[in-house]
Amino acid sequence: MKNLKALKPGIKNILLIRRNNIGDMICAVPVFKSIRKEFPGAHITVMADSTNAGVIEGASFVNEVLVYRKGQGIYKNKYLNYQRLFRGNKRKYDLAIGVKRGFSSTLAAITLISGARIRAGCVPDKWHPFQFCYNLPVKDCKKWNSINHVDALLEFIKTIGVENTVKDISIEIPVDSMKKAKDFLKGHLPSSIPLPDTSGERARRRVVVFNVSNNKLENTWPLHKFRKLGNMLCQKYKAAVIISSAPSDRGKSEELLGGIAGDAAYFDSLKIMDFAAIASSADLLVCGEGGAMHVGASVKTPTISLWGSRRPRKWMPYGEGQFTVIKGEHVETISAEDVMEVINKNKLL
Repeated sequence: MKNLKALKPGIKNILLIRRNNIGDMICAVPVFKSIRKEFPGAHITVMADSTNAGVIEGASFVNEVLVYRKGQGIYKNKYLNYQRLFRGNKRKYDLAIGVKRGFSSTLAAITLISGARIRAGCVPDKWHPFQFCYNLPVKDCKKWNSINHVDALLEFIKTIGVENTVKDISIEIPVDSMKKAKDFLKGHLPSSIPLPDTSGERARRRVVVFNVSNNKLENTWPLHKFRKLGNMLCQKYKAAVIISSAPSDRGKSEELLGGIAGDAAYFDSLKIMDFAAIASSADLLVCGEGGAMHVGASVKTPTISLWGSRRPRKWMPYGEGQFTVIKGEHVETISAEDVMEVINKNKLL
């Protein structure tokens, strides 16, 4: 098989497999939208992990989301568990795509286990037995290692015949999550709600969201630096600060909240789309490099992400209004003054 062009009329059911974390799923959203554009009448299923499924559940450009969760007993074996997942779904796929810029033996096996008639994915430069899981293989994937992850994924699907790609990374926030964010702002920070003024414009308190969680130690900014930045923002811009985190970091968030001398509140974002909703309502998001940064890009909120110098640049946030601060190997080398400089220079508040 060379590409999908000649096979297109027979493709009615499509499986797109995107594993791992929140940022991985957000970076794949343009792929999903491109596949929808290429196959407008197809039934599109996304197979996700429990860690990232919330990003795509309910999206208008997919029909179904299969969520992989760790199994018990014999289903602790991931391959048996994937088999159980597909057997329970009972859908027959015409096409399965392992959405990844490089080769993964696990991903290759999943496409084979899916039973799809056509299976597309990246194969390694050196021989690997699982490369034969793909009957629509994509070679020389390393050539995309130096470009942004979103662009690399789009180049990958171009190779298999999806040429009219969509570069839109935006996600669709559910109504209940948006209502939760709006009600929170009304209840905790009423001065941040827009109100018409005499000039016909909308005047309100500026809102900055801090996300203090990160699953990489080198990208976890110290609380005392978040605290100093929060106080600087409250003093100079009279900004309202909303603190958000993973549920496991709630204690850190509450500790930070107690150290900010100004309008500040903790937002309980148990679901990723709750965080997306509060981020979309803000004027600025400040966070470490990772999933929160990609959420900021996907909701078009200006975002300052704090990086350690060893992190690969291919994961840079996608789109306009995204600012990165990099100084040393660890993110703790970045000061509150460094972040304020970016805010002032770019007139973000």
